[in-house]
Amino acid sequence: MKKLVSLISFALLIFATSCASSPEKLFQKGNLWKGSDKVKARGYYEQACKENHIESCHNAGLLWQNGDDINDDNKKAREFFQKACDSQYNDSCIILADMWANGKGGVYKDSMSAFNLYQVLCDRGVGKGCRGMGEMYSKGAASIDKDIKKAIELFEMACDKDDLKTCADLGQTWSKKFDDPEAYAKVEKFWGKACDGGMLEVCERFADMIVANKGGEDRISLSRKYYDKACDGKVKETCYKFARAIVENTTDEDASAEEAQPYYRKACELNHAESCYYIGVYLNEKYGSAASLEELKELHGFYSKSCGSGFDPACGTAQSLKTSIDEQEAEIARQEAEKKRLEEEARKEEERKKAEEEERLRLEREKAEQEAKLEAERAKKEREEAEQAAKMEEERLRKERAEAERAAKNKKKEDVVEEEEEEEEEDFGEEEEEEAAPPKKQQKKQDVEEEEEEEEEEDFGEEEEEETPAPKKENKKKSAEDELDDLLGD
Repeated sequence: MKKLVSLISFALLIFATSCASSPEKLFQKGNLWKGSDKVKARGYYEQACKENHIESCHNAGLLWQNGDDINDDNKKAREFFQKACDSQYNDSCIILADMWANGKGGVYKDSMSAFNLYQVLCDRGVGKGCRGMGEMYSKGAASIDKDIKKAIELFEMACDKDDLKTCADLGQTWSKKFDDPEAYAKVEKFWGKACDGGMLEVCERFADMIVANKGGEDRISLSRKYYDKACDGKVKETCYKFARAIVENTTDEDASAEEAQPYYRKACELNHAESCYYIGVYLNEKYGSAASLEELKELHGFYSKSCGSGFDPACGTAQSLKTSIDEQEAEIARQEAEKKRLEEEARKEEERKKAEEEERLRLEREKAEQEAKLEAERAKKEREEAEQAAKMEEERLRKERAEAERAAKNKKKEDVVEEEEEEEEEDFGEEEEEEAAPPKKQQKKQDVEEEEEEEEEEDFGEEEEEETPAPKKENKKKSAEDELDDLLGD
């Protein structure tokens, strides 16, 4: 019942996809499901095959194959292979020819059908077809007589048509006479082509045989091409083998060690334990006892990887290097801590000096400001004192002038008095005239006194205007009458 449901679902799937997908899309879907769902993938391939997508026919046949018994699955497979072969899909033709040649895949052995199909393929340029014919001639089959010479010709033809397996087999046959120059040339031809075609195991086999059978430095020059090919193809053992061949077959030890390093490194990258070890040996000799911490770490990396990959001789050196690295790192850490401590102290000292300098500058600024302020005050005081002195000097000069004027006036008055006295003495007897004269003299004296009063008032006004007036002498002002009385009294 489950099988019936599965078939119905599968039929519905094919019907749905046939309505909407192109043959190429169906082929791609088959490829997508081939690894996880064989039945679903086969359905996509069959649908594409119906629309003449030939590779889909071939893939459907592969998925229908079911052992070597005669059964419906194998019959279905042969139908798809036949359709693909009829459309000259060579891989399907080879499968059918091999079935008939060996009696496998659910068919009886049919040597002639196989031979004829192989011949068609060989004529079409398919190396495997030529190889199939060669195998039948080498053994003899049905009406085909055994013919070694013919078989060899067909094998070489298969190799020429890029059947690399046949090239490898021919090289293996001729390698049995490796020391024979003719045989070596054949090996070089057939194994060389297989190697160039990507059969890396053949590259390695040929290079190994060269190193084992050739002499001296020929081993290096002849094997290099094949070891390089295999080493570049990440066959780690070949990288190591060629490195050892260089070291062991080159007279200049330093040069050989240097030349071998790239191959050791490639092998070490592919986790070849001994290669990592030999890199460590080379670097250890190169760096010597004065190796830096980084160089020690590099050395340790190779020895440690070699040890971890199972090469015991590297383990002791790896551990020793680890100890040295730890000691150096501890010393470096101590030195860095000391350096940081000293730097911190230097920084603090610098900050202290900076603070001291800032404080010194601040004090200097304050002192300068204070001195400037004092200087300004002193200058102001000096100006004020100078101004005061100038005023005092001016006052002194004014007083001197006033005193001189008063003295002059007093002198004038004295002169007048003396003149009057002289006149009185001369005219003493003339009292009547004397009595009329005094009013005239009295008027003259009065004019002089009024003039003096006006000057004193002016002087008094000037003294009031001074900012710091000098102390004034109290002068008792006499009236003109008093002065006249004094004169007359005298």
